[in-house]
Amino acid sequence: MMTRSPRTPLLLATALAALMPALVLSGPARAASTTYHVDNRSGSGCTDSGPGSAQRPWCTFAPVNARTYAAGDRILLARGAAWKEGMKLRGSGTAAAPVEVSAYGSGARPRILKGASDYGVSLYNPSHWAVRNLEIDGRGAKKLTYGVVASYKGPEGIGHEGLTFSDLYVHHTHMGVRVGGDAVPATDQWAVKGVRMRGITGKHNGVSIAFGDSKGRKHFIQDTVLTDLDLNNDDGAPAPLPEECPNALTLQSMTRVTVMDSVVSHAGGCPVRTGTTGIYLGHVADVDLTNNIVAFTQQTGSPDQSGVNYEGWTDDVAVRGSLLTGNVRWGVGLQGIHADGPNTRVTVESNAIVDNGRPPVASLGDDSRTDGVIRGNLWKGDSLTDTVSGGSFDKIAVSGNAGPTGEGRVWYAARDFATGQGLNQWRYQHSPDGGATWKDLTYQNGDGSWRPSAGALPVLSKWRWHPVGGKGLVARTWTAPRDGTVAIRGQAAKADLGGDGVRVQIRHGDRQVLTPHGLSGGNRVGIGTSVDALPVKAGDTLRFIVDPGAAGDTAHDTTSWAPVVGYL
Repeated sequence: MMTRSPRTPLLLATALAALMPALVLSGPARAASTTYHVDNRSGSGCTDSGPGSAQRPWCTFAPVNARTYAAGDRILLARGAAWKEGMKLRGSGTAAAPVEVSAYGSGARPRILKGASDYGVSLYNPSHWAVRNLEIDGRGAKKLTYGVVASYKGPEGIGHEGLTFSDLYVHHTHMGVRVGGDAVPATDQWAVKGVRMRGITGKHNGVSIAFGDSKGRKHFIQDTVLTDLDLNNDDGAPAPLPEECPNALTLQSMTRVTVMDSVVSHAGGCPVRTGTTGIYLGHVADVDLTNNIVAFTQQTGSPDQSGVNYEGWTDDVAVRGSLLTGNVRWGVGLQGIHADGPNTRVTVESNAIVDNGRPPVASLGDDSRTDGVIRGNLWKGDSLTDTVSGGSFDKIAVSGNAGPTGEGRVWYAARDFATGQGLNQWRYQHSPDGGATWKDLTYQNGDGSWRPSAGALPVLSKWRWHPVGGKGLVARTWTAPRDGTVAIRGQAAKADLGGDGVRVQIRHGDRQVLTPHGLSGGNRVGIGTSVDALPVKAGDTLRFIVDPGAAGDTAHDTTSWAPVVGYL
């Protein structure tokens, strides 16, 4: 077995450094809180010499790029329109009034296509910007280097806050979304704080989302939350460059990060001599990967080919409540190949790590030793752990793991989420009377959720639960397909911070097998929901329940929980 060739500490930060856009600060400043419209479609009446109003929109991005923006400004692109040019944006908003790039009208997202620029949307030292509702298609004779890039450069690249990217579809680029730069913040400073990404779909990129500076400073990017990502088939198509496809999600130069309710699949789709993985972690601290699916890292003959890779220089990084499956080799790789960069305080707990090509967790290399815990996981394989090239688990506490699971599938609630009751053994139910009676919910095509009726509480979606008030309970109910002994794992965590919290419990028929556990309003890390060695008969039900807590208050009660059941 071949161990990963040591990556340079900032492989992705340096590999494309020369391609980072060299932006200038020229251009007229103007008054704040103006909305500009851009629509190049036939019949729009567009003119670049006009005001950019809805009645007389701009045609191209030339007038967009000529301005410096201020608090409350909006740049709106017409739905159904497409441009072969890049947007180069400057200026800053405020926390109360960010600058926004988004869409208007009806129809498909506005599309930014490969033109003369190396980027689709480029922001220079941005504070309080939001980029939403766009498609960026990087295909061309020389595809886009970046779909969306935020660059923090020079002395002015220090101390920025507030960056939001949401509802974007970015594909066929070298890097889909990139946040980085060469600014040099002191240890008590940062380049950008408060990054939010939600609803990003990345497909056929080299890397779909990448963070990092040029020196691996853990404090460079702070307080980042990534949710509802769908990163798949990152293979650099068409015609990938050498070394282009190391992973789908690169987390570098970061402190305090949450990745939740996301799917990373079929990453690493081209040969990379230093190795491939789904999620890459290096030079990071205080990271929680909670309730995600990381699956099917591809077979390209590269080293690693794991689901999640701890490269090195990590501290207090946890993988919890996730499904790690179908990867060519390990679910989790703990690298010990950097003498000056061990992985410290690793946590791998409450996951389902099954059906990978090698044992669930590997320790690779003997230049440094990883310390931490591997506990409470549900696993399948010949053994739970694997050592390669002198790797060791001597400093890792391994306890409470259930396995190996038997032949066949495990039932992971988020992966199995369906539009019909009873599919994949799951039903979606609620009780208005504290569990005395249970009723099926109705699937809502409009938002892809289960509810009593459109817009009503309680609600169940792929990852999330929200109870109704009073004695109302909401539940996913699993029905045993055969006799046997099962183990249950999962991690319940708050998806919406605030409020007085919720309670979670598990019932086998009418019997509690996990008594109600309180989950406080600010607990995004969450609590484990484990049950060991539970005998079941065919037709028995396991009901996974969320209620609004003793006070019955439902404010901010949206909860992430993807329980998993497997036969031992």
